[in-house]
Amino acid sequence: MLENEMEESRSSTIKISDMSYDALHAFVNFLHAEACLDEQMACELLVSAEKYQKFLVSKLNWDNSIKYYAFAHQHNAKHLLEAATSLISDNLDKLRKHQEYPLLVEEDPRLGLELLEACLVRRENNAALDTSVK
Repeated sequence: MLENEMEESRSSTIKISDMSYDALHAFVNFLHAEACLDEQMACELLVSAEKYQKFLVSKLNWDNSIKYYAFAHQHNAKHLLEAATSLISDNLDKLRKHQEYPLLVEEDPRLGLELLEACLVRRENNAALDTSVK
């Protein structure tokens, strides 16, 4: 991009509009550090990732549950995925009216189906536990 006859080459700038300044800054730092990345640093980053996953779980609510479910699925965030699935399952009767759900089904029908299946399995398991306790 900076080496061809493109606008970015002439101005020596690249416009990035789909990322906040802070996220871009962190990304550039990551790219710079990646050259220095070793196993120890990767382990430390994984610890940080778990910390941020816990933060997202603490911010989980009905309004962001579909978005966080899809995000967790995409990034293999197991705890966030389980928490979002639990919240959605507990409110399954409201799912069709959730503003994000039709978008999820349209963008990724398979993920929409996986979400429904996960909720149904969770409800079946809870029902089985309830009957075994009685």
